[in-house]
Amino acid sequence: MDWKKYEKEIYEHFKGQYPDAEITLDAKKDGLFSKTKRQIDILIEQHVAGNRIVIAIDGKYFNKKVDVKAVESYISMLEDIGAHKGLLISKEGFTEAAYNRAHFGSAEIELEILNFKDLHAFQSHGAIPYAGNNGALVPSPFGWVVDGQTTPAWLATLYQQGRTLGEAMQDNEFMYIQFWDRHKDGDSLEDLLNLQEEMFRENDPECSIEFLPTIRRKDIKTKLRVANTKNYPTPKYTGFVEFEDFIFFCVMFSPVNRSKSNIRKLENIMEAVRPIKIEHQDANKPMQPTADA
Repeated sequence: MDWKKYEKEIYEHFKGQYPDAEITLDAKKDGLFSKTKRQIDILIEQHVAGNRIVIAIDGKYFNKKVDVKAVESYISMLEDIGAHKGLLISKEGFTEAAYNRAHFGSAEIELEILNFKDLHAFQSHGAIPYAGNNGALVPSPFGWVVDGQTTPAWLATLYQQGRTLGEAMQDNEFMYIQFWDRHKDGDSLEDLLNLQEEMFRENDPECSIEFLPTIRRKDIKTKLRVANTKNYPTPKYTGFVEFEDFIFFCVMFSPVNRSKSNIRKLENIMEAVRPIKIEHQDANKPMQPTADA
């Protein structure tokens, strides 16, 4: 893949993500301070609640990690064009200093890795995890893939493109998906939250549990929880979606300097996931859900 195809791939993705927005490839915009034309790889402009939102996306087709100087330069460009949000994408990733600058600065900027050359056969851009007759259509968030290999602990996992699950777990940056069957015990989302809180406190009486503001879905309950316990190397974020027959939940671990961006990915999953019914045509029993918190 050359840089033109790389840029086009990014463009096509965001056309699908923002169907009602005005999206321009290789845009030019007047700098507010530089008083010159600035080039933007992909410019997204959309009206939200009467306000015009500007998102600038830049793809770095480098053969090495993007460093903090490139992030600083991009932040300056965002300010110059009056962008509300920026997305800087690299095929080889970013240095830790670059991640820190993007995360802890005041500018709304995300850093993403997009690299297709090392994708493994079991990775995909969406999946249908299931337990019993309950299934869910789960799209992968931008820059990540879904790994459909199941274990007793999860129905599917998600992590950055081009990586293995082992690498992602070693870096504490991955998600896993599970279901909770509502018909088995008649549980509601509140019942499940209370049960999991009991499990947290049994393992760590001093753990802290907090619920964060998150997306809303019509007629469907959603919750976003973060738990800090001595047993985990990072905060444990969990997004819940209460469907009629089961509760979908996605658990995420993330380094602190990637948490803002990764929480958005988790919320994208919560917003997009759809329930389906699975019909089994053989005698093999599917994996059963667990009570894992």
